[in-house]
Amino acid sequence: MKTYQYARLLALAFSAGLAMPLLAADPPDAGNAKSYAVRIPVTPAADAPLQRLLLPAEALVRLQSAGYADLRLFNAAGQPVPMALASVPTQTATQENSVKLPAYPILGAESAAAAGLEGLSLRIEERQGKRVVQLNTGGATTTAAAGPQKVLGVLLDARKLKEPVAAMTLDADLPVGQPVTFNVQASKDLKSWRPLAGTVLYRADASASAASLGDSRLDLSMADLKDHYLRISWGAAAVTVRGATLLTSQSTAVRQRVSASMAAPALANAHELVFALPFATPVAALKIAPQGSNVLVPIRVLGRNNREQPWALLATTVVYRLGTAGKEQASGPVEIGGASVREVKIEADAKTPGFAAAPEIALQFEPAQIVFLASGQGPFTLAAGLAGQSGAAGAFLPMASLIPNYQPSQENTLPLAQADVAKADITGGGLGGPLVAGSTPGDGIPTRSLVLWGILLLGVLALAGMAWGLLKQTKKTD
Repeated sequence: MKTYQYARLLALAFSAGLAMPLLAADPPDAGNAKSYAVRIPVTPAADAPLQRLLLPAEALVRLQSAGYADLRLFNAAGQPVPMALASVPTQTATQENSVKLPAYPILGAESAAAAGLEGLSLRIEERQGKRVVQLNTGGATTTAAAGPQKVLGVLLDARKLKEPVAAMTLDADLPVGQPVTFNVQASKDLKSWRPLAGTVLYRADASASAASLGDSRLDLSMADLKDHYLRISWGAAAVTVRGATLLTSQSTAVRQRVSASMAAPALANAHELVFALPFATPVAALKIAPQGSNVLVPIRVLGRNNREQPWALLATTVVYRLGTAGKEQASGPVEIGGASVREVKIEADAKTPGFAAAPEIALQFEPAQIVFLASGQGPFTLAAGLAGQSGAAGAFLPMASLIPNYQPSQENTLPLAQADVAKADITGGGLGGPLVAGSTPGDGIPTRSLVLWGILLLGVLALAGMAWGLLKQTKKTD
């Protein structure tokens, strides 16, 4: 009988030890606003049952689900209100066209090449049925008899363009292994020039027919180029520019990407930077700005979700900060295609000095909004971020279930509620400073696993203590 009791107690203790980690792993209550990482007051528009709310960066950097499942909007009674998730249109395009423009070489003496094209005027000449552009220096025109001629840049005739120009792509041959800085300027009279755009392109491999690093698409910000010439220069590099393709559009920007600041992560070495992302929200782009002046670094950006996964390539580009004609030029955002990763590694090309210090980093997200029914009394609270809820079930309804007789994009006509991020209530922290900590991924076993294993160990120790006590009691009885 005693042996039976001993075995029964042993089984109960063992079962209790195993149950402890399961109890500790209970998920937080998704129906309680206090369970979330951040709570942001929301002021609804007056007299509108259906409204929309643009999601602020303070919420996006705390979501633990790539599909925004751990996001709720609560009324004053603590009840979640009906809502739907929608994207925000970044453009409303009515018409887009691509126009190819030939390039006319700008000829001048080699001495002019060293001085650059700043402050110099041009004139167009016809030579043997071909149009060339001649450089004027101080009122005197350079001629073929004045010495060897060199191609100092090219001219594009954009005078017939009637629509705003969104972007331009160069048709050019680049030297191998040499970063080339392109500057684009505009003029109506070939004398007075204004800066328009700039980029740095790099051809890493001789087998590559085009630039393999750098942003080959120059953003012209819907420039009005009617009756204008474009001048493209690149210094002394051995470059051949045949022409350019211009994307014209009547689009107007509606909403920019949402940006979140990030504290500078620790630099492992001059060629490697690894940092953790404490959220699962897809990232559209990284703004990487190297420290210092006249810095250019070819990089690779890689990502993964945990240490068991191999690194996956997200982007290859060139980041730079250059001073040109008294003005600073900086590389644009590095597009990573909406990746949802927990660890990011930035690798600098081993053939370069790399980073002298950790670069400045900002995160960019595609804008998103929720459409909600303002049911119940205010104030309303936007809550985001449930620990361990990567697989949580979302509370979003189909848009057609929320808006009667729904028509596509109808949600964008609804009144706009406002999120007061200055009054956000953050669990375990406060406002101020960068939104994202530049932390290094933790080594070894994750903290949550350590806690669960610790609880399991305590259960086993309790089991051993009970067994030891029972064993002593049995010996005394015998």
